[in-house]
Amino acid sequence: MDKIARNRILQHILFWCLSFLILLNILKVSAEIQVIDFIYTFIFHIPVVLVVYINLMFLFRFLETRKFVLYGFFLSINLGVGAVFYLYLFDNWIDYVFSGYYFVAYYGFWNMVFYLSVFVAATSLIKLARGWFRLKEIEKEKTLTELKALKSQINPHFLFNSLNSIYSLSRKNSPVLPETVLKLSSLMRYVIYESDVDFIGLGKEIEVIKDYIKLQELRILSEEKITLKIEGDPEGHKIAPLLLLPFIENSFKHGLKGGAENAFVSIKLEITGKVLNFEIENSAGQSVEITESKFKGIGIHNVKKRLELIYPGAHAIKISENNGKYKVLLQLQLR
Repeated sequence: MDKIARNRILQHILFWCLSFLILLNILKVSAEIQVIDFIYTFIFHIPVVLVVYINLMFLFRFLETRKFVLYGFFLSINLGVGAVFYLYLFDNWIDYVFSGYYFVAYYGFWNMVFYLSVFVAATSLIKLARGWFRLKEIEKEKTLTELKALKSQINPHFLFNSLNSIYSLSRKNSPVLPETVLKLSSLMRYVIYESDVDFIGLGKEIEVIKDYIKLQELRILSEEKITLKIEGDPEGHKIAPLLLLPFIENSFKHGLKGGAENAFVSIKLEITGKVLNFEIENSAGQSVEITESKFKGIGIHNVKKRLELIYPGAHAIKISENNGKYKVLLQLQLR
């Protein structure tokens, strides 16, 4: 028997023990609890337990499959039969077992139906609540698994793009190749090791963005094509790691390297209280089709999924194109 099954059995035992103590004090015939009270309470629980488990083990299937009419019909039969069983148990059968005591059915048919209904309602709510919490646990486990899978995609995607850059420099025998390798090494250290957390300091994420920009500046003719503006204090704020970098990668790929005239990339981060406004705009290369579908590469699709999982209801993103310029606006609640 596994741990879950043992815990479930223990929960059932504790519930009925609590029920026994409560009913013992309700059903006792005098101020002091007597032996007959223990016997009566125990026998009283027999129809109650039968009705409850018939509901939980058999009738509940109708409720779970939304067959409410059938559930109501069979539940009514279950309650009625349980009440009749209680009457027969105390008025006829119990004397054969406990002949030394005198027992009578304290409650009539409808009173017993009420008692049984209370137990059925209570145990059904407990079962529904337990199922709801279990569902939440499954959803959480699924979310964590999906996040890990998404995060694992970031490393090879970033490495693939970066190695393409180094390959291009090596073919040109560029003198900046050694410096590029060093900067890439620093970035990869962050991507592989330091970003393996749920949230990281916003300041650290901004440092990585700056390093990435410096890495790209080694490959372009004019630094004036790249602008980075930061407003507000990032200290004390946290963000999911590597959330912004794919947008910046995408802008460099389709902006500065897309063959556009007067190519540029403009990046702005504004921190206001607990809100981060991230804006990035870039020129569109002539060879790139002007449509939002170009933003649906692995990196951008990855980020959108992570935003949905990590910041549900706490982010807004808009990707647009106007006059040959692409713009991404992202707003999210910081931790």
